Amino acid sequence: MTSRTLAPLFLVVLAVAASAGVAAAADTGPAPLLGDYWYQFVEHWKGVFQKQNGVVMTALFFGVVCIFIITRGKWKK
Repeated sequence: MTSRTLAPLFLVVLAVAASAGVAAAADTGPAPLLGDYWYQFVEHWKGVFQKQNGVVMTALFFGVVCIFIITRGKWKK
């Protein structure tokens, strides 16, 4: 897979994560589209990221993304 095919996928993942945060902040109960599964998924990960290990996971994920971007740079011709 090239960076052209991974970039839209990465943007979709970020959009889903951002919309999950907005939906969790509204706290309106289970989402009508995906039902109780999505609500429990959001609640689980919201709890994980509220703990200290969630902060560590976020930092590690950010580091992996940065390393991926750096190693796929255009300057390596």
